[in-house]
Amino acid sequence: METVELEQQLFDLWRVPPSERDDPVRAFARVYTDPVIINDAPMPVADLVARAAALHAAFTEHVIEIVDRMAAPGKLTVAFRHRARHTGLWRTPLGDLPPTGRTVSGLGIDVLTLDGSGRVSRIWVLADELQRIVQVRDP
Repeated sequence: METVELEQQLFDLWRVPPSERDDPVRAFARVYTDPVIINDAPMPVADLVARAAALHAAFTEHVIEIVDRMAAPGKLTVAFRHRARHTGLWRTPLGDLPPTGRTVSGLGIDVLTLDGSGRVSRIWVLADELQRIVQVRDP
């Protein structure tokens, strides 16, 4: 699978609510191994789907902009900006945040390792969640 095609499939999975897919677990399993290792912890594909559902319960109007990328055999690193409107309850490690209607933006960097079939088998994730929380909490 080409880098651009994999990138497109990855971000499409996160832009569209899982509830709008016939079989979201199967859709995610086409791109991710089961389990996928995230920051050294195994995560079943079903849990990825649950994370995507929680994201869409808290936010709408998702826009993902690729800021930079670096590809090598078996590796893909993507830096991206994610913007969305906070329209639902957002469960964070700092507590639940009720909807504000604010549009928030955060940067993320994913370092992906691909298996022999081109699926993502390992991810190192760095996401600026605190910056997004501050945007929601501060007027």
